[in-house]
Amino acid sequence: MVARIDSLQVAPERIDEMISRYRERDNLRHMHLQTQGLLHQYWLVDRHSGQIKIIGLWESQEDIDAAIPTLEPARGRLWSEFQEALQETPTLEVYEVADRF
Repeated sequence: MVARIDSLQVAPERIDEMISRYRERDNLRHMHLQTQGLLHQYWLVDRHSGQIKIIGLWESQEDIDAAIPTLEPARGRLWSEFQEALQETPTLEVYEVADRF
């Protein structure tokens, strides 16, 4: 299993709008629901600071690699729509899940 983590900082008052756009815009949430190998996705938010972590749990790195041509353009469009609200450039990290319960 692999965890892919997006980290971004936005103006706190824009968090709900960003989540709404994710659910609506280009059906990005729908795309995630249909993506082979994506097991779960979580949006973690700190409404005070505006910090957001988006954690996707994937079956394998190969599944992530296969999804990138479809998902990355949509991800980029979402971030660009909130460019003025972003307080830092979003980062993306990928980790192997070494243990779970």
